[in-house]
Amino acid sequence: MKYPVFICDDDPEQIELISKTLWTAEYILSDVEKVEFDVNSATNYGDALEYLKQNKNDGGIYFLDVELGKKADKDNGFDLAEAIKKQDKRSQIVFVTSHADLAFIAFERRLGSIDYIIKSSDVDVFKRRVVETIEVALHQLKNMNYIKKTTFTFKIGRQIFNEDMNNVIFIETTDVLHKLDLVKTNGLGQLIGTINQYDEENPLLVKISQSCLVNPENIESIDLKNRMVSFVNGDRKVYSRSNVKKMKQLMQKYNYTVRSLKVDED
Repeated sequence: MKYPVFICDDDPEQIELISKTLWTAEYILSDVEKVEFDVNSATNYGDALEYLKQNKNDGGIYFLDVELGKKADKDNGFDLAEAIKKQDKRSQIVFVTSHADLAFIAFERRLGSIDYIIKSSDVDVFKRRVVETIEVALHQLKNMNYIKKTTFTFKIGRQIFNEDMNNVIFIETTDVLHKLDLVKTNGLGQLIGTINQYDEENPLLVKISQSCLVNPENIESIDLKNRMVSFVNGDRKVYSRSNVKKMKQLMQKYNYTVRSLKVDED
């Protein structure tokens, strides 16, 4: 898997050292699956902001020098971390500095960094710490990916709600534009958005028509003759002709009951 890594340090030699260490880390950490790093860098705060503007990462790893330039109290690594956190919610922040006494500021500003590495004259010690920190970052990203996949997240107004994906049965359009019904094992809810939007954001859900997105785990049976899907709560929905192949693949994967239901049962 490829991970975006961004290094911001006003010392080009430090950037080169971290970059080379990342190449070593690729080899060390590629045990179960291949790990690759897409490395980019900047030597000042302005160029770093331009990188963020051009690259909308989701789960990037960032090595930030705390002291960027002569103004220690402005446009420093802490300020950059705040900008990163606003854009990349799953960012893994690593501060790199020559001053151990600045570590409390990262805590005070609640920047959620995963490490605070002190620049050392012992290159081997520094490189070992970088590799260990990268390993922590990858572990956390994998856990976040799992949670993201198994959690259905939606927004109503300014509030964000999280629902266990196991509770989601299907989502369907309503007569009101951009208003959707969320049918769950524990009740009914409403969402704002589109079927395509939630389809793109939730890889575990399957679109069976332009108006319906379903959780395949909560399908009870499929009627191939009438193109009908029955769910665990007793509801039934028609799937489109273009999705016949997709439904057959789901049947093979989940071993659903195959039923022929009478159309006049509705």
